[in-house]
Amino acid sequence: MTFLKNKRFIQEGILCLVFALSLIGMGITDFSPVESHRYWVVMIVLLAIAGIGLGWTRKDYQGNIIHLVIRELIHWGATLITVLGVYILLSTGRLNYESTGLIIELILGLSLFLDGRNLGWRISLLGILVGCTAIIAAYVEEYIWVVLLVSLSLWVMVYYWEKHRHKSL
Repeated sequence: MTFLKNKRFIQEGILCLVFALSLIGMGITDFSPVESHRYWVVMIVLLAIAGIGLGWTRKDYQGNIIHLVIRELIHWGATLITVLGVYILLSTGRLNYESTGLIIELILGLSLFLDGRNLGWRISLLGILVGCTAIIAAYVEEYIWVVLLVSLSLWVMVYYWEKHRHKSL
């Protein structure tokens, strides 16, 4: 039971870190566009590594790690190519820096949501949260407070749902 609790704690820690890094990335894109390009590339590589790590802990991938690695590399490689395409549009003047950050955030949300199909519903929930953050940021100037409130509410709901689900088992 201790291993299961530690595994869940590690997974939730990774998910919180990914969410925080995506918010930081959106801010970096607004304020330091040159650095944001490198940031998003590194972030996508880290997400691929995290996806492989999270998948490795799942029972369905025990012994079939090559399949997992190939699928995660294709998935996040396609995400990286899409993000690089957004930067090409930025460099040609078709996008501004603020829009670039929002679009990349939406791409990241979609990629996380789709990756959750293979790695678990928490990843999909994170993808929805990241995508909603981009949409909220487009409408609300001080979006961080709204995002924190929604994130905290989701965390509390998931915590209680998991707690009651494990009691019934």
